[in-house]
Amino acid sequence: MPSPGAPALGAHNLVYNRDGVSVDPLSTQAMATQASGSTLLACVGRGVMSSHRVPTDNKGNSLPQQGAAHAYTNWGNSGTALYACVAAAGGAGHVVTVAKPVPTDETTLSVVEIVGGGILRDVQWREVLLGNPITTPAVTTRGPAVIVAWWWGDAGVYADKTAVPDNDFTVIDSILLSGALVQCAVAVRVVSAAGTYSTTWTATPAQGAQLWIAAIEAA
Repeated sequence: MPSPGAPALGAHNLVYNRDGVSVDPLSTQAMATQASGSTLLACVGRGVMSSHRVPTDNKGNSLPQQGAAHAYTNWGNSGTALYACVAAAGGAGHVVTVAKPVPTDETTLSVVEIVGGGILRDVQWREVLLGNPITTPAVTTRGPAVIVAWWWGDAGVYADKTAVPDNDFTVIDSILLSGALVQCAVAVRVVSAAGTYSTTWTATPAQGAQLWIAAIEAA
C-alpha cells in the first residue's frame, strides 16, 4: 500500500480498433476518476502517423503532448505519442477521446490516472529493434512515485502476442491479439523512495518495440 500522501494508481482503460474498422472518434469506457488532484496520462498508437491529435475529455482538461510523436523504424507511416495533464479535473463518467482523421485507421488508446499526482517528474522514450534487450530508458524520482511503462511491439499481424515486464512492474492493460491492430501493453510500478527505475520486456514472438516510461510524483 502507498504511504499517506504518496501517489497511487487510479482508474485506467485501454481501447482499440482494428485496421479497416471505421471508428471516429475512439473513446475510453467511462471511468470513475478523482474529482481533482490526479495526473492523467494518455498514450496513443496509430497506423497513420499524421493522424496524431491531442486527446480531449469530457471534464474540460488539456492534455499537452510530451515530447514528439515517434514513427516506428519498421512501419514508417505509423507511430506513438504520449500526452499528460498533471492537475486533472475528474469524477464519475470520465471519458477520454482521440479524433480519427482516418476513421478506418488502426488505433490504440491507453489512459492511466495517477491519484495524488501533480508532478510529471520524468518522461522518456526509446525504440529498440529485434535482437536487442527490450529495456526502457531509466526514469529518476526524488521520492515516492508511480511509474508507468508502455510497450508498443512492432511485430506483424500474425499470431497472438505476449509482453511481460520485469523489475516489479505489473501489467494493468494490454491488447495483444492477432490481426491488424496496434499492439500495446501497459505496466505500473509503485515505488516508495527516490531512485532510478526501468524495466525490460520479454515478448513472444520476439520483436522490437517502442517504449514510453513516465514517473509521477505527488505535488
